[in-house]
Parts: sequence; C-alpha cells; structure tokens
Amino acid sequence: MRYDTIVVGGGPAGATTALTLAKAGARVLLVERRRLPRYKACGGCLSRRVERLLPFDPSKLIEERITGLTFTWRGRDSVEATFSEPVALMIWRNTFDQALCDRAVDAGAELQDGQAIRGVRASANHVEVDLEGRTVTADFLVGADGVHSVVARDLFPDRTPPGLVALDAEVPLTSAGEAYLKGRVILDVGHTPGGYGWAFPKGGVASVGVAVDRRSAKRVQSCLTAFLSSSGFSDRGATRTTGALIPIHSHGTRSLHRGRALLVGDAARLVDPFLGEGIYYAIQSGQHAAQTIVTDGGRNGDLSSYQAAVSRTIIPELEAAGRLSRTAHRAPWLWFQVLKRRRTVIDLYRKVLMGEASYRWFEDMVWAGTPRPIVMLFSLWAGRGALSDRGQRSGSW
Repeated sequence: MRYDTIVVGGGPAGATTALTLAKAGARVLLVERRRLPRYKACGGCLSRRVERLLPFDPSKLIEERITGLTFTWRGRDSVEATFSEPVALMIWRNTFDQALCDRAVDAGAELQDGQAIRGVRASANHVEVDLEGRTVTADFLVGADGVHSVVARDLFPDRTPPGLVALDAEVPLTSAGEAYLKGRVILDVGHTPGGYGWAFPKGGVASVGVAVDRRSAKRVQSCLTAFLSSSGFSDRGATRTTGALIPIHSHGTRSLHRGRALLVGDAARLVDPFLGEGIYYAIQSGQHAAQTIVTDGGRNGDLSSYQAAVSRTIIPELEAAGRLSRTAHRAPWLWFQVLKRRRTVIDLYRKVLMGEASYRWFEDMVWAGTPRPIVMLFSLWAGRGALSDRGQRSGSW
C-alpha cells in the first residue's frame, strides 16, 4: 500500500502530525521504533500553554499541578514564588505519548510500533522508507524521530549537533520530600556549566536531573551528584538514571524541509534553549507540518510554506529564549541576583508559561526593568553582545 504520508516517530510531534493529517482524510502511516507505551527520558513538565494545543483533556494523565517555583543557587539561597493557579503540569511521557497516538489511530492513522527505520530515500515524486527490510512508499515523509533522527541523518546532513547533555535520576520521595515538592518544582543554577538543574515531582517520585553544555559532557555525572547532595536527595537511591541529549535551538535557521520531507519537534531542533521545553514546540510544529502537506502538498508538492510558518511562529520565540539562555547560563550568579532583586521577573515568566505573553515580550520586559549597569555587565560577562535597544530603560531593584 502506498501512503499519502509516512510519519516517523510516535512522540508528541509525530502523533500530532499523524492525527491532524488523518482528520483531513489522508492515508497516514505512523511508525514508532519501540512498542507503546514505552519509557521516554523526559522531565515531563508541560507548560500550561500546551493545553490549548491538545486534542483531548489531559487531566487524567496529570501527576502534579505546579503552583510553585523555587530557584536556587547551588542548591541553596532559595527564591520562591507561589501562584493562585497552576503554571505547569507534570506527566509521564509513556502515558502522554500513548494518548496522543491513540487519538491519531482513532482518526484513521495506521500505527506500526516496534518497527525500526533503517533508512530513507527521496525522489522528485515520492519517498521510500526501509522498514526493517521492507520498503514502504509515500508521497511525503515527516521526520519526528527525535534527536537521533534517521530521517535527518539521511536527508538533512547539515543539521546542528545537540546543545545540551542531560542526566536524570528518578528518586523516591520520603513523606517530607513529598510535602516539600507537592505542587512545586525546583530549578537550580551554579552547579552546571552552560545549563541548569531541576527537581520535578510526580507523586511519590521526583525527576531530579541536570543539563550541561555538551562541551562539559564529561562533568555531567559529577554535576548531578553535586546537585543531588546540595538539594537534600543524596541519601536516597535512584530507581532509574537516564542520559539524554537535548536538541536546543541554536542561532539561525537551517532548512526544515527538503523536497517531500519535513522535520518536526526534536528532530528539527525546536527545543527552548532557556529551560529545555520541547513538547509545546513539537506539537505546534506537527500541526504546521500537517497543514502544509494538506494545503500545499496535494497542489504542487512544494512544502516550503512549512519553513515559512515555523520561521514566523516558532523561531522568533526560540531566538529570544536563546538570547536569555546565553545570558543566564554564562553568567548564572548574576542572573540569580536579578531573580532575587526583581521578583517580578518570575511573574513575567509565568505569563509565558500560561501562554499569555511571548518570549520576545518577556525578554524586553526583563531588560527594561534591569538597571543599565547590570545590563552592561551581562553584555561583558556573558558574551551576549549588544543588547537590543527595544524598550530599554534604566530600572530599579
């Protein structure tokens, strides 16, 4: 059977693409390398803005509703904020991804899980996928197969390498630990060169991890050990420790479409450089990919409008997040002082998490209220370069 589209990868990006295409009447094959539901290394923290993109009510999948944020410097000197409504939701990726794939199947997509893609080929009129030794053909191909994407390997050789290396431990919580982390996440700087640490609650378990710049990959284990110890988790044994690469967006936009193939989600490196969120952009890019194939694919086979849609809606946000990331991660102590002195910065970021404001707005507001000498220090110490003059003015602590 020849398909209209083959989608490789059953995560949020791939399942969303398949669901949207199937709803439009397309013959879709959704291929997932592992049997579903499968474990996925991920903190599982969804910003609330994700809800508006989901095709279902996620309430039955939620392990924790986050109403509190705690920022720490090397595990201490806490800066805390508590909100009247949740700003994030904690989920397990195995059940979340399964729910999205189920919706795609219900809409008419064909799911083949436990099937490894060996390679892909593309011509002017079709694409071919080597699915464990048998060839499957389609009009279009969507690479949603994550950081180690086979589609990207074979068709997009100019893709940038992943920016962060992460190590995550699932730590059982004592009753005291559960009480402290109930509805609250911890974000830490200072232990991790070019990155950050986190503690995310999921009922009786906490996902505790660190992400470091890939140039410091050899230090990731010692960084995790230091963060666990300073945050009070060191006397508990982790039930699972998993390493992962985080494909954060890097400056500039490389091609996300080539002929009849598209990249979405992690395969396209569409991950927020500031705090590593990828699910929101995965779903958004999956919707763009499907809409492009439905609208332009059948008419002339030209998928270039996908690149235009991503460049218009996603890339400017990731670029703004990247500028903030380079500032916070290269001068973490100074950034932490901004959080301590200007608690309003946390509430400004709440608006981003809720989908009420953009990263571009948040960036402008951060610098507009920060004293000019501090802004200049960031430019010098963080290597950030000249700051935009949009809306900047001297502020007060």
